[in-house]
Amino acid sequence: MRAKLAGVLILAGCLAFAAAATGDDRSTAEATLKEVAASPKKDVANEYVTRSRAALERGAQLRTKGDEAHARLADAVAKRWADAARDAAKAAVVEESAVTARLRATDAGLVSDRERALLEEAVAQSGRLRAQLEAAPGKEKEQPARTSAAANITDGGAPKPKAAPARDAGGAQ
Repeated sequence: MRAKLAGVLILAGCLAFAAAATGDDRSTAEATLKEVAASPKKDVANEYVTRSRAALERGAQLRTKGDEAHARLADAVAKRWADAARDAAKAAVVEESAVTARLRATDAGLVSDRERALLEEAVAQSGRLRAQLEAAPGKEKEQPARTSAAANITDGGAPKPKAAPARDAGGAQ
């Protein structure tokens, strides 16, 4: 008899613990719906929110009729719909941030490709200029053409000595 009583008490304790562990589904659903309402992507979860609110209303109606067991089931359904609404709103926010990150990565890739092409073009132009300089034979060593006759003298422009006057051989004295 004592064993049966102990078994019943243990079973009742387990059921009470399980009921307490699940918490109040109605208040949890309402809190979750408030969280969804504060989300920037709440419009994505409109259908789930509508279904959750309908289930909460159904639970309230069942409670007024005295059917607590079915009211708890309706509250549990409302909690599930509210969780789905929260998850949908969070997923929409994450998707938006992923799209933004992908666009930034694509833009960064395009910028780096453009910069790489400009660098390659500059290197190629530098190579072409270097080749043109090397192909020009001795242009950089040549002096500019002289335009005056005095500059064309090869003695470096030193003054020429005057010729000595010629002497008369029979000369006058």
